[in-house]
Amino acid sequence: MKSFKIFGTLLLVSLLSLTLISCGEKTSGGEDELVYSDGTNLRLAVVHNSTKTTITFKDSSITGSGLTLADGKTYQTDDLKPVWAELQNVLKLEFTDVYTGKTSVKNEYTEWQSLDFEGVDVLVGNADDISEDGKVGKMVNLADYLDYMPNFKAFLDQNPIVTLSVVSDTKTGSIYYAPYFDGFDDIEKYFLMRSDWLELLLDGEGAYVADISDTFGDIIGEVEYQPYMPTTGTLPIVSLKKDGSGTQTITKNYGNSFGNIVAYMNANVTSTTTGVELVNMFREYIDAAYNGYYGTKRSDLFAGYDACWDADELVALLRCIVTNTYGLTGQNDTKVTGIFPRETTPNRTSDLFSITSMFGVRGSESRHDYLYFDAQGKLRDARGEPDFNEGINKLNSLYGEGLILKDFDQALPKTVAKTMYQENLGFMIYDYCQTQTIYNEDETTLSKAPNFNLTPVINPVAKWYDGTNVVGDVDQGTFMRFTESWRSVKTNGWSIPSHVTGEKLAAAIKLFDFMYSPEGGILMSYGPAAWRSGNTITYKGKQIPELSPAALEELWGLAGGNYTNYARMYLGSTLPVGFVKDQGMEYQCTTEGGKNGAAIVSTAIAENVIKHVTPFISGNLFYAMVPTILPSTAEQDLLLSNYAGITGSTSIYTRESSGKFNIFVEVIKNGFGSGAALENTFITTMPASAADMISQFGSIGGQAYIVVKQSAWEKLEAYYERIK
Repeated sequence: MKSFKIFGTLLLVSLLSLTLISCGEKTSGGEDELVYSDGTNLRLAVVHNSTKTTITFKDSSITGSGLTLADGKTYQTDDLKPVWAELQNVLKLEFTDVYTGKTSVKNEYTEWQSLDFEGVDVLVGNADDISEDGKVGKMVNLADYLDYMPNFKAFLDQNPIVTLSVVSDTKTGSIYYAPYFDGFDDIEKYFLMRSDWLELLLDGEGAYVADISDTFGDIIGEVEYQPYMPTTGTLPIVSLKKDGSGTQTITKNYGNSFGNIVAYMNANVTSTTTGVELVNMFREYIDAAYNGYYGTKRSDLFAGYDACWDADELVALLRCIVTNTYGLTGQNDTKVTGIFPRETTPNRTSDLFSITSMFGVRGSESRHDYLYFDAQGKLRDARGEPDFNEGINKLNSLYGEGLILKDFDQALPKTVAKTMYQENLGFMIYDYCQTQTIYNEDETTLSKAPNFNLTPVINPVAKWYDGTNVVGDVDQGTFMRFTESWRSVKTNGWSIPSHVTGEKLAAAIKLFDFMYSPEGGILMSYGPAAWRSGNTITYKGKQIPELSPAALEELWGLAGGNYTNYARMYLGSTLPVGFVKDQGMEYQCTTEGGKNGAAIVSTAIAENVIKHVTPFISGNLFYAMVPTILPSTAEQDLLLSNYAGITGSTSIYTRESSGKFNIFVEVIKNGFGSGAALENTFITTMPASAADMISQFGSIGGQAYIVVKQSAWEKLEAYYERIK
C-alpha cells in the first residue's frame, strides 16, 4: 500500500469529510496519512488531438497486428503506451483510458463538462476553462494539498511566474490545475531559413548569374511594402563576432549609395527588372551598407553568428527569391514562395502573426490571449494596439507582393511545410526547430534539393520600446534583437473533478506530484529505461540521459524523425499533463543543420544579443511573461463570456485548431479598406484602417476585457508582494 503525508488542520477536516480511509491512522506527531491501495483505479481523459495521441494505443493503424518497441514488448490496440505502463507500475495504480475521442484538449474538456465530469477522475483542459470551473467548486483545489506534493510545491516556490500563472484566486491562493511545460526557460520558436538558398543567391565573387529568372512585374506587380528601418544615417547594432566568441558592434550605414534597400528598390525597380538584377542589386547593397564586412559570405547577414538582418533586408531577399525560381530549383513550372505557415489550420496560420516581431511588435506569442506588459508595467492587449494592427497590415503588403504563400489558409493540404520542403518550393517558416529541420535528412526532399538545409537564424533587428532609451518622458525605443517566444507554462494542463474523493483522490494527488519529481521528469521526457542507453551527455551545461540506439532507430523508422509525433504516438509522452518536459531528448533528435543553427541562437541569447521575456519577475515588466491565468472573479468571467467575439469558442481572434474564422488572417489576405465581406457576426466588413480595427475591437468587448484583466493583474501583483 502506497502512502504519503498530509499536514494541517484544514486537511484533517478534508480527511474526515471525504472519508479518504475508513480508519485514519495518526502518527505520534499528530500527522495524518492519506493512503491508497495498490491497484487503485484512475480513469484518465488525457489527449493531445486524436486517438493517436492519448495514453493508450487506441488507433489500430499504429499497432496493426502488434507493435514491438524498444523494450521488446509487443503492444496491442488499447494497451497503455510505455510511459503510462511504467507510471502505472511505479505508482502501483491502474489506469483506465476514458478519452471520448474529441480532437482537441478544449473539446475533450467541453465534452466532460456536459457530463458534469461524471465518469472521469483526471482530465486535461485549457487553463482558463479549468480555472472557471474551479472557482464554482467543480475542481479540486490543489493548493489545499501542496504539503503532500513536495515536488510540485518546490517547483512553484522556485518559479514565481509559474505560481502566479496557476493561482486562480488571490484571496485563497486556489490552484485548480497542474500545468504542462513543453520545456522551461528556453527559446521556443525560431525564424527558420533555407541556408542553401541564401548561399546560392548571395555568396561568391562577381555577379550572380542564372539562365532564367522572372521579371519583377510578372511576380510582384505593384510595389506595396514600404521601409520600416531608417533610410538615412548610421545604426550601430550589438552582434556576435564571426565565430561567436563574444560580441562586437556592426554598423548599418544608410549613407551608402543604395541607402535603405527597400526604398532603393521601390524607387528604381521597374516591371521589367529581372530577378537576377535584383539579386545583384542586393549583393551590392550588402557590400556597401556593411562596408564589405561580410565579404563573399553575404549569407552570414542572415545565417551567421554575426547575423544583423532586419525586416527591410528580408523583404529585399524575398523579392530576390520569388523572382528566381529556376535559379534556385532548376525548374520553372511552379513558382517558389517566401514565407509560409506549417499547416492551414488556424492555430498554425496564426504563427504568421509572430512575423510581426520583425517590426518590434509584442503580443502575438503571449501565454494569455494577446496580453503583454509594457516598460511601465501596464498590461496591454495587442489586439487594441496600433503597432500590432499596423504590423498585420504590413504582412498584407508582403502578401500583396507574393512574398507570403498565396491562400496560405487553404491553398495546400494540411501539411503545408512538408509540401514546401519536399517539392523544393519554400524558403522560410516561423516554427519549432526539431520538427521542421528533420527535412534536412528527408530522402524525398534531398532528391529535389541535394543541398537542402533549413536552419534557425538569429532574430531580426527591430526597434523595441523596453524603457532603456527614454528622453524626457518619451521612450525613443532601442534597435536590438528580442523574442517573446519563450518556454514557460503552457495554456493547458490537467485537473481533478471535485467528486473525486477517498483513495482515488489520494492516488491522483500522488500522480500529480510524481510528475514533477526528478524520476517523473526523466520518465516523461526520455521514456522508460529501454529508451535510454544508460549513459549521459552534456546539454546546456548539465548531464542528461542519452537516448538508446533502439529509441533513435524507432524515431526515424516509425515517425520519420519527428520527435513530437514519436513521443505522443508511440511513447505516450509530450501530452498536456502536468510535468516539465526536458528539451534534451528533442535536442538529440535534431538534425545537424538544426543543431548548428540553434547553437548560434543559443550563443546570441547567452551573450544578451537576443533579449527575451522570462518566467521570473524583474524590475522591468517588459521582460516578464504574462501569467497564463489571471485571477478574475466568477462574476468577471461571466461578464467576459458575454463578449463572444473576443473570448471563447466564437472569438474571431482565435488560435484554435479547426474551422475557425480569424480576422487577422483576413487582414493579411485582403488588407484594410478593401471592403471585403467577413464571414462572422461581429465585424462583418473589413475595417478601413488599423484605427478602425481597434475601435471595432473595443466596441465588441475589448475595452471591458482589458479593464478586467488589468484589475486581475493588480490583485495578482499584490498577492505576489505578500507571498514573496
